[in-house]
Amino acid sequence: MTAVAAVFFVNGAVLGNWGPRIPAIAADLSLDAATLGLALAGMGTGGLLATPLAALAIRARGSRSTTVASATLLSVAIVLPALAGTWWSLGLAVMVLGAADGVMDVAMNAQGVLVEKRRDRSILNRLHAGWSAGAVTGGLVGAGAAALAVPVVVHFAVLAAVLLALTAVTARHLEPDAGHREPDSHDSGGQPDLSAPRRRSVLPRRSGPAAALALLGALVFVSSLVEDLPQSWGALYATDLGATPGAAGLTVVAFSTAMFVGRLVGDAVVDRVGRHRVLIGGSVAIASAFLAAPWVTSPTVAVVMFAVAGLGAAPIFPAVFGMAGRLPGIAAGTALSVVSLVARIGILVAPIGFGTLAGQLGYGWALWSMVVAGLTVAALATVLRRRTSTRVPQG
Repeated sequence: MTAVAAVFFVNGAVLGNWGPRIPAIAADLSLDAATLGLALAGMGTGGLLATPLAALAIRARGSRSTTVASATLLSVAIVLPALAGTWWSLGLAVMVLGAADGVMDVAMNAQGVLVEKRRDRSILNRLHAGWSAGAVTGGLVGAGAAALAVPVVVHFAVLAAVLLALTAVTARHLEPDAGHREPDSHDSGGQPDLSAPRRRSVLPRRSGPAAALALLGALVFVSSLVEDLPQSWGALYATDLGATPGAAGLTVVAFSTAMFVGRLVGDAVVDRVGRHRVLIGGSVAIASAFLAAPWVTSPTVAVVMFAVAGLGAAPIFPAVFGMAGRLPGIAAGTALSVVSLVARIGILVAPIGFGTLAGQLGYGWALWSMVVAGLTVAALATVLRRRTSTRVPQG
């Protein structure tokens, strides 16, 4: 489990370092909000194109090899945006970054599902806490580098070297795949089935796997906006409020830190109140956090807003990936690829839409899209709860 958590950490560290340096890259290229949004859409495009390949790679090579390969590519690809000289070359650079992230997202979550099935207990919240720990660490490093005016290319080159070394050390300790074959609900590869009596199915008895997956897909689509927008645009929002480069990055750090804390305690909270209530409460917290965004004038208040949103966002992705990885009748890698693919569509749409809104209305009013997204997640979670004929598992 430690090795898998380390891989989640690597992924979070890349994206955590990326967010605080976006203002510097945008300033170097003299990009306005709309053009920057178009360039950043390359991240979603790359993920969208590459994610369907993840299931094929997992079937052919196993989730362990796919995880190592994609983590290696991601660690190298973070240098590319620092080398971009135009908005379109920035778009191509983040497209490669998004492609590596898309494949790694599926592969490392497949590793997490393997650990859950073999240990017969829920651990995805804690693995995603590893991701958040990487994002917090990366955010602090990125904010510090921005405050010290470290050239982005130097910062990202050092980061790549460190993460490549960590990936190399971790690779041999990842979970082995059983013949590269993914178990479905009727074949668990001899391992405990988390949907068996002790942990009842979270899916509607009256709906087939495809319908259940579609509902989870809708939930993860909106959830991707909730998780991506604060990390990509938080520093720019704080900069617009007058924050210095180092202080602006603290919005990303606050969001990631709160998400880390939320995921550490996530399993215990779910055990106490149930997964659907946690999803609904978290999404309402996200919506509430950004209600006052158009009228905020203090970067300090912005940091608090993003912290509240991070706490609310914490349980969403672990819950959706955990449900998808245990869908009856669908191989885990296939289900995770579909859910991740839908998330990539959200990540593709988010920067274009948000950048356009920010250019026309300003960052404060554009952040009201987070209010809408939060309430939509709450509504979808409520629909999922009503269509579930058994009690949500408490793990």
